[in-house]
Amino acid sequence: MSNTRLSKPGALRPFWKNVERGEDASFEITVAIVPLMMMIALIVFATVIRTSQVPAWTAASECARASIATLDPSIGVAQGKAAGWNSLHGNYINTSSASVNVSYSSWTRGSDVTCSVSYSIDLSGITILDGLIPGNALPMQAQVTLRIEPDKSSWQKL
Repeated sequence: MSNTRLSKPGALRPFWKNVERGEDASFEITVAIVPLMMMIALIVFATVIRTSQVPAWTAASECARASIATLDPSIGVAQGKAAGWNSLHGNYINTSSASVNVSYSSWTRGSDVTCSVSYSIDLSGITILDGLIPGNALPMQAQVTLRIEPDKSSWQKL
């Protein structure tokens, strides 16, 4: 008789056999299924969510570069917003939830201009992420700060 039979009372032998069979199935699930699900979630994150941040950074960068190209604040803000919106449209971003903002303290040579871009990505079609993110909308935000061109000697205020 083995030591395991001695340690288990006779009335509980059928119970322990069922428990031992269940341990094999739970071990297989733990070793095979859980890492597989984690890999699938990582692939979804890398392909959907991470790549969706690139258009936000691109739009904010384009906005900032267009804004700093003039010494007139009204022209700079208008150019920046137009460049940001054009970049979002060029990347096929749904702009119904998007915003492009240009902020500055003073519009003089060498001063900072900040462009902020934000939008939400609809995740309702991805079943793995369904329910993990409230409202099935993942917010994307980017902010780029550049200085107004300090060395353009031919600039004149209109």
